[in-house]
Amino acid sequence: MKNFALIQILLLLSCAITNANPIKVIGHITSGDEHVPFANVSINDGQKGVFADKDGHFTIELEENQTYSFLVSVVGYKDQTIEFKPTRSNHDIHFNLTKDLLELNEVIVSSSRRSQSRQETSSVVNVVGSDFLMKNDIKVVGEGLNYIPGTRVESTCGNCGSTQLRLNGLEGPYTQILIDSRPLFSGLVGVYGLEQIPVAMIDQVEVVRGGGSVLYGANAIGGTVNIITKSPKFNAYEVGTNFGTIDGKSHDYNMYFNTSLVSKNEKTSSYIYGSYRNRDVWNANPDDIYYQLDDDGNPTGSPIKDDFSELTAMKTLSLGTKVYHQFSDYNKLSFDLKYTHDERRGGNKLDLPKDQADITESIDMHIGTAMLNHDWFSKDKKLHLNSYLSGQYVHRDSYYGAYQQKDGFGLTTGQTVVAGSQLNINLGEFWNGKSFFVTGVEYINDQIHDKKLSYFDEDLGQNTQDATVSDQISNTYAIFAQNEWVSNRWSVLVGARWDFVDIVDKQTHENDKRVNSINPRVNLKYKLNENMQLRGGFATGFRAPQMFSEDLHIEVTSGQGVRTQLDPNLKPESSLSYNLAWDFDKTFGHVQTYFLVEGFHTRIKDRFDNQYNYLEDGTLILFKRNSTSDAIVQGINLEGRVAPSEKLSFQAAYTIQSAKYEEENQWGDEDSSTSKYILRTPNQYGSLSADYKITNQWTATMTGVYTGSMHVPYLPGGFIDGQLTTEEELIQSEQFFDMGLKIAYMTKLTKDSNIQIGAGVKNIFNQMQSNFVSGVDKDAAFVYGPITPRMFYIDIRIGNLLN
Repeated sequence: MKNFALIQILLLLSCAITNANPIKVIGHITSGDEHVPFANVSINDGQKGVFADKDGHFTIELEENQTYSFLVSVVGYKDQTIEFKPTRSNHDIHFNLTKDLLELNEVIVSSSRRSQSRQETSSVVNVVGSDFLMKNDIKVVGEGLNYIPGTRVESTCGNCGSTQLRLNGLEGPYTQILIDSRPLFSGLVGVYGLEQIPVAMIDQVEVVRGGGSVLYGANAIGGTVNIITKSPKFNAYEVGTNFGTIDGKSHDYNMYFNTSLVSKNEKTSSYIYGSYRNRDVWNANPDDIYYQLDDDGNPTGSPIKDDFSELTAMKTLSLGTKVYHQFSDYNKLSFDLKYTHDERRGGNKLDLPKDQADITESIDMHIGTAMLNHDWFSKDKKLHLNSYLSGQYVHRDSYYGAYQQKDGFGLTTGQTVVAGSQLNINLGEFWNGKSFFVTGVEYINDQIHDKKLSYFDEDLGQNTQDATVSDQISNTYAIFAQNEWVSNRWSVLVGARWDFVDIVDKQTHENDKRVNSINPRVNLKYKLNENMQLRGGFATGFRAPQMFSEDLHIEVTSGQGVRTQLDPNLKPESSLSYNLAWDFDKTFGHVQTYFLVEGFHTRIKDRFDNQYNYLEDGTLILFKRNSTSDAIVQGINLEGRVAPSEKLSFQAAYTIQSAKYEEENQWGDEDSSTSKYILRTPNQYGSLSADYKITNQWTATMTGVYTGSMHVPYLPGGFIDGQLTTEEELIQSEQFFDMGLKIAYMTKLTKDSNIQIGAGVKNIFNQMQSNFVSGVDKDAAFVYGPITPRMFYIDIRIGNLLN
């Protein structure tokens, strides 16, 4: 009996040891007869995970006789979930994915500060992926945003080439731009920032329109643009180059590389990228003439041929890396390092020193960014703590001046530090649904020091002193929290963010401001059936006053002293936003479709109103006060996508809106004209794109951006058609359709690499504004319509993941 009992114990121990030994599960991922490479395999809601290889296979060790939930996701295919219990005799699992021709199921983070499928979000989120940017020859982020509903990028200065992004008709300062969910776009960087981010570093761009994105910060009144950079997932590389020409004389050259490196144990990985762009200056109206002005402001002397730029000369270098190290399944650390050098010059006589030309607007900007990020997960993955520290330093040398002014040189430095921590809690089952709670704290320190540099004053016979324009420190302390409850039909998201902003004017302390604001957010989603959903929400928002204003250089080109003043009674701007959206996606036979109709309404109270006043010594004062007139922007965004087959797909977006002030609003100095229109804002605009896979090797893409008529202000002083303009005017512009076409051919270069050669044309019909201004005193802000004229280009891409 004793021997029998001993045998039983040994058998039990043997079984226990056997069961404790993991089983190697082998996975196969296909779509029809094709293997799907590099899919993401998540097990039990992220408790474990692995990536498939280039042949669509993966292996992972799991415990025997336990049931696991496998979720497979990859761009271009619909997600698939399978329950699987591995055994010694059954350890192979097969996934057959269905193609998602319209890519509606991307994983996004911008809606609720946690990763989820775009179709599951409580608010409407639009995504532009790196594939779309690359195949349409889009070099920088700003160009690609025009293809999202309610989104428009415009040029704001003909001399320096600055741009701004408008969401739902609201100007650039009302949009919160994020890099990997961090608010590092200060007022200084935001002026040129969208043209400084190369697509080589972009994974996707997520856009949330309206105040539903208020949890990301104070400026998210119009919406949030979250630029998600690429992460290393498997060993890969890509190099490419592009050459474009406008008229055979003005060229745009671009080259880039990126590579991902992953260690054998997949614990450490890195992504490295670089990009260089060199664009020549371009003049739209070289045959126009202008005259010098005498002391009374009258034309004098012989006519002069226009030599002023409409596109600035530009050289941009970007380098960066992102490194990950996974200490365990529950701890991961990442570090980002980025450097950008942006040099550009506009005006005329670019071969002369800056202070010897008639007009020069130039910058020489260095931007360094570092980001440290730590993720901790509980063993059951129900808790996720994300802690982050980011910093950015900007050094910008500049010259804004006319008539060979010596005092046009400037130096602006900026420092931004963002630190915070965010806790995501999966509360599990609750009221026949699942509940997800997010809370966190955030601190933002933003410092800007803007000054005009000293110069030798010939009248005084001595050097002048540096003149400070703005010297400001802004500290923001924030707490946010939200809860999202999700059932089969309903999603309810309720959240709020509290901000305390402390602004210090280090120069005089007369402009110190403290702002305390709480802003709630509510979003609802109701699933009408398997194909239709309703989404709605409202949110409040605010924008704290800022001393620094990059608008000054647009108004000032003659080198006079400038200074910013805040009204002692200045209050922060506040907003209230509503939106309601209906979307529909259904496959009819082999035809996949998606449609969206979204209504929006935003009211802004206590708007910042800039007034320009001159002192007796010639100093220009930018006086910032609150307007008594609210701004109201409301309208409808429309989007449609259709894919009749795997070879052909179409995408279109259109916006119809009204953007007005409740009362007449001045648009210049205190003696200028007034208007109810929010200027430079068309009531209709949209975009379209089409992809056609002609053969396995040949593809064709077409794009188009439509800009409707808008009201554009023109200030006197320049020459149009050789005539001096002496009256300010509000011009109603023409409408534009900027269309592009590209043909590309791909073939094998080596066993593991492909090469793609493409050629195309942008702005085929050369749609540009009808009137360009000449002369030293021209209005630099009188620019509208497409930014780039007709351009022919060729490009070459080489990589091991091109398909």
